[in-house]
Amino acid sequence: MAEMTPNSRIFVAGHRGLVGSAVVRRLEHLGYTTILSATRD
Repeated sequence: MAEMTPNSRIFVAGHRGLVGSAVVRRLEHLGYTTILSATRD
């Protein structure tokens, strides 16, 4: 299994919800730069 690095692409489903937004904030705090998300559109 590959290790996650700060440049890894990470997809967060539900990034506008309570848990998803907390996950995004934490990843950004930890220095991850490529956080992917999608809207319902």
